[in-house]
Amino acid sequence: MRDAIQLHTRLVAAQAQCQEVAIGHADRAISAQIRDFINLDPPIFTGADLNEDPQVFIDRMKRTLRVIKATTIESVELASYRLRDNAINWYESWELSRGKGALPAVWKEFTKAFLRHYLPPELRRARVDRFLTLR
Repeated sequence: MRDAIQLHTRLVAAQAQCQEVAIGHADRAISAQIRDFINLDPPIFTGADLNEDPQVFIDRMKRTLRVIKATTIESVELASYRLRDNAINWYESWELSRGKGALPAVWKEFTKAFLRHYLPPELRRARVDRFLTLR
């Protein structure tokens, strides 16, 4: 009986150690992904500069996130890291508006809300009309 308890204890300890190694490996992988993200110099969006194009921010961010193979949830977290000033205030309010217990936001949901706020439909229509009248 005592040998069985000792064996069980050793097995549990070995399993815990394996989990720690796996978690440590995952932490290093996440750290490398964040380092790669920063090294790619992703765009910053403030929401305060009239010369900023929200669609350009989303397009450039999407390319950066694709290079580092970020998941749809990681993409939102990383993109929100590059928001500043008014934009980060908008993001935090948007996150709160999703409600307690909401699942983490995914890229499609984030981009839809972001563009709805910073590039409303009437502005998009005006851009299309302006494009169509170019000669």
